[in-house]
Amino acid sequence: MELSGLTRLRLRTVGIVVFAACAISPFFNYYTNEDPIQGTLQGVLDAFFIALILGGYVVFAKDALQKRYLRRFSFLQNLIIQSAIYLVLFLVVRSLGQFATTGSVARMLESFGDPHLRWAIPFFFSLAMLCEFGLMLNRMLGSNALRNFVMGTYHRPLEEERIFMFLDLEGSTRLAEELGAERFYGLLSRFVDDLTVPILDTRGEIYQYAGDEVVITWRKDRGAEEGACLRCFFMIRDRIARNASSYLAEFGTVPKFRAGVHGGTTIAGELGDIKREIVFVGDILNTAARLEEYAKTHALPLVVSGAVIGWSDLPRSMVLEHLGAFQPRGKSESIEIFRVDDSG
Repeated sequence: MELSGLTRLRLRTVGIVVFAACAISPFFNYYTNEDPIQGTLQGVLDAFFIALILGGYVVFAKDALQKRYLRRFSFLQNLIIQSAIYLVLFLVVRSLGQFATTGSVARMLESFGDPHLRWAIPFFFSLAMLCEFGLMLNRMLGSNALRNFVMGTYHRPLEEERIFMFLDLEGSTRLAEELGAERFYGLLSRFVDDLTVPILDTRGEIYQYAGDEVVITWRKDRGAEEGACLRCFFMIRDRIARNASSYLAEFGTVPKFRAGVHGGTTIAGELGDIKREIVFVGDILNTAARLEEYAKTHALPLVVSGAVIGWSDLPRSMVLEHLGAFQPRGKSESIEIFRVDDSG
């Protein structure tokens, strides 16, 4: 059974947190316990419970807690709160390890006052903050961006075959006037949240936000496989439709959107000095943006270049309508474009 993109992301998070704790616990116990051998064995046992409890928190509770209660807090406040939660879970894990070793409830309760904790609490709180800072920074920069920076993937310009989708919220100016700035921001935030699962499930990445426009990108092989880059559009549409009643209740409207998709060769590299980011440069981005404008002008939901259609192994449910040749502004050559719909 194939895991969803969100599940894969959560499991990666679990892996980072659990690996850090499990790799360090035995060594920490060895050097800080009166009985190093016993401390090391206890650390291995604690690692099992760490995997069980911290993993369960990250998979089943962390995102829900973040969206419902913690979103209003700042980056630093969130960092401290989440780190404190990890520390509390660590203390619970440690007490369970003591119970598993001794079978004594009294010993489990006494473990919260062990002298050993004068070293363990500041150490694991610092470790939790370090792990959570990395996770939060990666989330702010974008999926895999922190890893790419650390590994130097794009430290030197790199040629890549990529697919880009420019996705735009329809009627945003009107909606901003009707809802007011604060409620419109809430609508846009909710809309972007609903993009997350389809993008992850099709192995895409959010490249950038530009006002009410979202730019999504796929590596060519990932985006073309079973028409993933196009399925993403319809998965977003279906997700918005399922949440229509909630949108109506909160904002009095259901967001509609359109998109243009194009692919080809791009140059990726790190750009900037005081603000450094990974950017993609090439004609394909301009063309994808022009296709989104074409979709807007002609009231079409999804316009796709012939290049992407030619690469993609499209599901049978997708219906193509050839729109002819299109010459993007500023280019001397035209491209074939298609309207794409999903009858499924």
